Amino acid sequence: MNEIPALEMHEVQRAYGSLPALRGVSLTVPQGTVFGLLGPNGAGKTTTIRLLTGQLRPHAGQVRVLGLDPVASSRELSRKIGVMLEEPGHYERLPVRSNLRFFARLHGVGAERVEELLALVGLCGKAGEPVGRLSRGMRQRLALARALVGSPRVLFLDEPTAGLDPHAARGVRRLIEEFCGGQGTVFLTTHFMEEAEELCHQVGILDQGRLVALGNPQDLCRETLPEQIETVRGGRRLLRPPGLEDLFVHLTGRSLE
Repeated sequence: MNEIPALEMHEVQRAYGSLPALRGVSLTVPQGTVFGLLGPNGAGKTTTIRLLTGQLRPHAGQVRVLGLDPVASSRELSRKIGVMLEEPGHYERLPVRSNLRFFARLHGVGAERVEELLALVGLCGKAGEPVGRLSRGMRQRLALARALVGSPRVLFLDEPTAGLDPHAARGVRRLIEEFCGGQGTVFLTTHFMEEAEELCHQVGILDQGRLVALGNPQDLCRETLPEQIETVRGGRRLLRPPGLEDLFVHLTGRSLE
């Protein structure tokens, strides 16, 4: 019997008033996969995460996470998923450890899980610090620990490295790779094409609410673009292999910015 996909969307539509956010999006993500949903701000990435996590209902189409309707089966699904939003909403005055312990109690897990996660994300030395004193990178690591507190099977990450310095971003990417290496599934939204090329087994490119490409990053570039892209640097013409940024420009007629 085939394994149930981690995520499924079939012809999903969602609007805010008269403004369409998603226009017939369909995708399937196997378990154990890092899937990246790419696109500029306003493309519909956050709306997609909210639909998959049961925060919104689709106006048309079907959404399934581990075979479950994320709205109708929200209580059952909450024990199987973890969510890291771009603005996670920490309790600023509470220490790092107290923040994690609060969410651990909500998931019915003990203090040992909190200590395990503090070590995993490298925050043991800051466990007694109020969250309000943390750097942005440390806050992101705390948000990731919070998303992992219930040992989820599927992890939703909304722009997890936005605003981070290169060192902090590398740390978050390493944790994502370790989670997927343990057979977890990651659904990642990002507008950083290099990050998607490094992490993702599959990507979808979203533009104005429509999925304009879906597949393995390397395969998409190889099937759609020439083997080499000509660039000009310092007055010299150079050739380089194409990347996802080139694919986005090719498909949409404009740059990601």
